[in-house]
Amino acid sequence: MLYWQAVRNEFYNRYAKDYSFCYTTFRYYPEDEPECTRSKVRKHYPFSEDQSLYLTQREAECIYFLSQGLTIKETGLELLLSARTVEFYLKRIKEKFKVPNKKTLLMKLTESPYFQDFYQRLDQEFNA
Repeated sequence: MLYWQAVRNEFYNRYAKDYSFCYTTFRYYPEDEPECTRSKVRKHYPFSEDQSLYLTQREAECIYFLSQGLTIKETGLELLLSARTVEFYLKRIKEKFKVPNKKTLLMKLTESPYFQDFYQRLDQEFNA
């Protein structure tokens, strides 16, 4: 019985584009997908003039909530991440900005001339 199920599924998956039925497991054909949905534009938030120092979308979200005074655990709950994942992002940010701890990082970021624009963009995204 299992042999014939495997044969049937192989046949269905091989010719799924040619027939209109959908009786089998889902197969993904990226060449059929439109170009605009295939490539996602990743946001980044620059913190230098030449944009060599920037935050990724997830890093920026973590900094946004940490700058509001939330703890790492509360930030993780807001972003549906574990506290360990937020710590990982925080570690990457500290390495980028070459600072030893979270307090120094937040002070350096809030004193940056790019922080107001960064904060307003994220505030619009979260409150829209």
